[in-house]
Amino acid sequence: MDKIFGKCALCGQEGELTFEHIPPNAAFNNHPIRSVSGDQIINDKGRLPWDTSGLKYNHQQRGMGIYSLCNLCNRNTGKWYGTTYKFMARAGHELLSNPIPQSHDVIRINNIFPLRFIKQVASMFCSINSDYYDLAALQQFVLNKEQRGLKDKDYKICMYFTRSNYMKYAPLTTLLFGTVDDSIAINVSEITAYPLGLLLYTDPIPQNDYKGIDITAFSEFDYNDKVSIEMPICIYEMNDLLPTFYRSKEEIINTTKQQEEWKVINAK
Repeated sequence: MDKIFGKCALCGQEGELTFEHIPPNAAFNNHPIRSVSGDQIINDKGRLPWDTSGLKYNHQQRGMGIYSLCNLCNRNTGKWYGTTYKFMARAGHELLSNPIPQSHDVIRINNIFPLRFIKQVASMFCSINSDYYDLAALQQFVLNKEQRGLKDKDYKICMYFTRSNYMKYAPLTTLLFGTVDDSIAINVSEITAYPLGLLLYTDPIPQNDYKGIDITAFSEFDYNDKVSIEMPICIYEMNDLLPTFYRSKEEIINTTKQQEEWKVINAK
């Protein structure tokens, strides 16, 4: 394969780029996949989000990922943070593989390095957004393995668990909620890959209701802090292309039918 050159999504140096698994290949991302651009689905009116039949795809033999990091940044982030992400993914897999008693509303994860986990997450978001947005503060946070703290006014990182087999990279998107006269804008990027879904919010507003479990506080730990944590059991079904939309396939099909019926009625 021809070498790929560009700007590293973390250090910004121009040069040869290496393939970055997103998420790490040890976190259930080591099998062949077919990646499809979301534009193809959006532009094909009436096509359901999960229907990729007949669309042009990119066959990725090694798992999902992109050429986004220089060799040094790829090697360092994998060494510093990758193992902890795998640990969290395995914990999520265990949670979803067994019946969850209705009386249980939290999951306890022992012996986790919170700072390492959130830095791996931040690195992944830098990779999928490098062609679109300036995330300089997030890049610096990842590059300095000892640096602590994400400013709440700049970033909020949340996560959830999912049984979905679909993988999704959604670069930063501005979503408007509310009415024309009273709307709220939320800037969000999303990465979904079984068993974890991850959300990056930029310029979050405290009074807004954000999807997922807020793990921004993971950034306040030291690099070598190994702790036990408890977090709410938050499980979403992911079938939509847009970030923060978690509808079942049945809900999407019914909504699509209602939209088509509305078009027919208003066309008369």
